[in-house]
Amino acid sequence: MEYPLVWVLILVLLNFTTEPISNVTLRANATDLVELNDTAIFTCSVSSGTSLSYRWLNGSSEVTASDRVWLGVGYNTLTIVSVTRYDEGPFRCEVINGISNGTSQPIGLNVRYGPSNLTMMVVPEMTVGHTAYKTGSVITLSCSAQSKPAESFKWRFNGTFLNEQSPKLSLQNTRENQTGSYTCLAYNNVTLRYATMSTMIKIVEPISAVSLNRDGNLPILDQSFTLRCEVTGPVDYIHWLMNGQLISLNNRTFFSTDNNTMVINPIQFSDNGEYLCEAFNAVSNLTSMTYKLVVNFGPERPAVTSPDIAMTGHIVTFNCSASSQPPSQFSWFFNGSQVATGSVYKTGPLTLASNGEYTCVAFNNITGRNRTVSKMLIVVDPVTMTMVKAMGSQPILNQTFSLTCETSGTIYSIHWMRNGWPLYADNRTDFSMNNKTLTFNSVQHSDNGDYQCSASNPLSNMTSPEYRLIVNYGPERPVIMSPNIAMTGHIVTFNCSASSQPPSQFSWFFNGSQVATGSVYKTGPLTLASHGEYTCVAFNNVTVRNSTVSKMLTVIAPVTMTMVKVIGAQPILNERFSLTCDTTGTVYSIHWMKNGWLLYADNRTDFSMNNKTLTFNSVQHSDNGDYQCSASNPLSNMTSPNYRLIVNYGPEMPVITGPAIGETGHNLTLNCLASSQPPSQFRWFFNGSQVAAGSVYETGPLTLASHGEYTCVAFNNVTGRNRTVSKMLTIIGKTEETSKLFNLYM
Repeated sequence: MEYPLVWVLILVLLNFTTEPISNVTLRANATDLVELNDTAIFTCSVSSGTSLSYRWLNGSSEVTASDRVWLGVGYNTLTIVSVTRYDEGPFRCEVINGISNGTSQPIGLNVRYGPSNLTMMVVPEMTVGHTAYKTGSVITLSCSAQSKPAESFKWRFNGTFLNEQSPKLSLQNTRENQTGSYTCLAYNNVTLRYATMSTMIKIVEPISAVSLNRDGNLPILDQSFTLRCEVTGPVDYIHWLMNGQLISLNNRTFFSTDNNTMVINPIQFSDNGEYLCEAFNAVSNLTSMTYKLVVNFGPERPAVTSPDIAMTGHIVTFNCSASSQPPSQFSWFFNGSQVATGSVYKTGPLTLASNGEYTCVAFNNITGRNRTVSKMLIVVDPVTMTMVKAMGSQPILNQTFSLTCETSGTIYSIHWMRNGWPLYADNRTDFSMNNKTLTFNSVQHSDNGDYQCSASNPLSNMTSPEYRLIVNYGPERPVIMSPNIAMTGHIVTFNCSASSQPPSQFSWFFNGSQVATGSVYKTGPLTLASHGEYTCVAFNNVTVRNSTVSKMLTVIAPVTMTMVKVIGAQPILNERFSLTCDTTGTVYSIHWMKNGWLLYADNRTDFSMNNKTLTFNSVQHSDNGDYQCSASNPLSNMTSPNYRLIVNYGPEMPVITGPAIGETGHNLTLNCLASSQPPSQFRWFFNGSQVAAGSVYETGPLTLASHGEYTCVAFNNVTGRNRTVSKMLTIIGKTEETSKLFNLYM
């Protein structure tokens, strides 16, 4: 670090005027002190040195002035007033001047203190909920304190010193007379100070027995009842519990002064339960055995369970019950005479003489009370037979029909059922003779079903076997199932059916003459003479009715051939063209198809002669395709083989392909093409003279005479038309220039 010049000069001057420090010495007025009684004075000196400043240290911490710590003038003395145990040091002084420093040797203080912070521990500790110890317990009291030098101890019991001078006091096999105040006294023979601490020890004999007993009469409803709690051992207080819950004082429950007696007046059903008494003192609690309180009462009005009515020959059991504690004793009387004891009375086999009044008497031997109840028994005969029978003729639709229910035994009521469901009277159905007869004023199909009658009295019932009611009717108008039309040579089956009960008998007639019996009639192989009216007659031999129906049969010949043929000339583009459908057999309709799709008339296409002929007014290329005709009647149809229609046309204007210049000595090939159906025939002309036939014309070696007009004539032998086209061929001599020209045009 660099200093300004003026400071350098000052430091130089100081070095010349300040004397260095040597032999720093620390002295104390005393080192053995008593806490809070004594004062420590430290003096710091040096053998030599000037311009001194002082700094005091306690251990590594600097000492500063406070209300107990004083620093003398010049700071060379340190005074600590009323020293404490925390002022023991070690203390040092540090001396400094501008050119040197020095530190003294440390001095420590021996501060005597205590006893303080006296504590007492009792083993064992009190358990939760207890404030005393049981007799016979071993109890140890221990004392400790902070003290220098170590403290000495003495013990007092209820103010009297004991012969024990250790920190611990042990109480063995304790008795109640050891209850009292125990004091620990700690003493420091240097500081001449002492400290004390006391604790109360209570020794109590535990409870050894608790019992709960009834005091006086048994508990009887609405009377007073007393329970007594008897305890062996000292008692602080007693709790009473019912069903585990504490019992408190109320307008019916009272406790004696010492709580050992509980009176319930008057006792009620709500007092039924399990009772306990629990006795407590400072070291124990004990609970009695449970006293189960059951309130005695009754008997209330008895109830008799038995049938009100019974059948002769049966045995009836009467059960009598009455709400009562303890359970009642029972006696039975019939029409005033005793017949049995006990809650159950079982009769012998009943007769009509068993009818009468049965009385039960209930008696409670604790309450001394009795109650009586009576019941009437009615004895009847059982139902033994039911049967449904028809009255009069068979059931016929829309006529009157009756069923009767035959029975034996005592009958109180009869009920009718149909298919298991109850029947009730309506505008068509009546019941008479106490429901014995069921009458249908106009029996209908809806009345079909299984009928039963059920006869009953209060003790028995019987349901008849099922009577199957089937309403006879018909025959309704018959229905013939058969084809309306048939082909010659075939066999036709006619089926006739008619709704009828019982099923109808059938007869068949053809054009008025009977031909068969039974519901099915099968013809022989048909001819045109088989055409006519077939009649079925249905007859019901129960209703004695018949009904008739007729049906016409049409006999036709089958379609056996179809063929598409051309009418007139071959098809030529833009000309009229016709196809016809040749057939054999009876044909009802003809349809035309092109490429498998149905054809319909349009502005170029007509159908005539019942679709037999298909005419194209102006045949076109678009009409090309495969044509078929399909002929049918209701029983058969046939489709022709395909007719391939190809429209003939042309030739169109021919076209000649080939070179326009030839070189002498070379051969040339000319091709003639013309669009045409069928393909055209071709002829070639040179300067008006025919030179070849066919679409290709190949010259021989060319000469100058080969120069001229070449003409192609195309001819169609179906349309009868021809078309002509010409081409000029120039012949040149062979030179180098002509070869180049030739190659150019080639």
